[in-house]
Amino acid sequence: MEDIYVLGVDIGGSHIACQLVNLSDCSLIENTYAEVKVAENQSAGIILAAWEKALKECMGKAAGKTIRGIGVAMPSPFDFVQGIAMADHKFASLKGLNIRQELSRVTGILPSSILFTNDAAAFGMGAWRLNGSRDRHLIGVTLGTGFGACFIVDGCYATYGPGVPIGGELWNYPFRGVIAEDYVSTRWFEKRFAELTGETVQGVKGMIDLYQAGKYKTETEQVFREFSNSFGEIMVPFMTRFNADMLVIGGGMVLSEQYFLPLISQYMKANGINASIMTVADTTTAIIAGAAALCDLI
Repeated sequence: MEDIYVLGVDIGGSHIACQLVNLSDCSLIENTYAEVKVAENQSAGIILAAWEKALKECMGKAAGKTIRGIGVAMPSPFDFVQGIAMADHKFASLKGLNIRQELSRVTGILPSSILFTNDAAAFGMGAWRLNGSRDRHLIGVTLGTGFGACFIVDGCYATYGPGVPIGGELWNYPFRGVIAEDYVSTRWFEKRFAELTGETVQGVKGMIDLYQAGKYKTETEQVFREFSNSFGEIMVPFMTRFNADMLVIGGGMVLSEQYFLPLISQYMKANGINASIMTVADTTTAIIAGAAALCDLI
């Protein structure tokens, strides 16, 4: 099979990461990874300069290989078809800017060969490919400051169909009078831990640091138990209707998986879910692989 090289790009709220990917076997090419830190609240000029630096560094490491296209994972909201920034909060300084044209300008890649998807969808598509492309129905979720989700059918991102929520996203799914993200993101951990202990912590790590120091062990275990039950309650109906073969969990919270993964597995089994559950600690690699896979469409 002919080698086809493309760039996979992960753009998040604090960085851009990119790497050369061989589409023929979904392999990430060693020593081509480039990453530049840049906060999403910076000016448009600073953000675009950081993106240009990372992309040119990555292309410079490609050793003369022909790059056929670029697949880019971006946070929502974003016009993924037209390539235009839409967010008022993340990357607010870029709102209305044609990102496809900007990336074409700095890389020399034709605009028609630059494709976009949301970061959760790229994570799911990448996890499917890196896991051997065995599962017909895979649900991928990312847990951290937000709650990303995607529904993958035979490697393709689904936005409608049996068991698929509107738009293929779960963060805004109505849950207990609010939305799902309010119960499964780090802000919920901070809020619930403060309610139980009176202590203010920053993120899940702050809570675990106290736990490992021998403080608030009962309260911390309760927080993880409540989280796991909430996550399970959200996911079980979709896992059932979607007939999921695999649930893949990524995001920053995976670093703490020993505190919640067994509880989630117990909840799933108790509610008749027999799908496999796995975590992906290297979320960025999965996102890059999934973003690159968009270029199969070129």
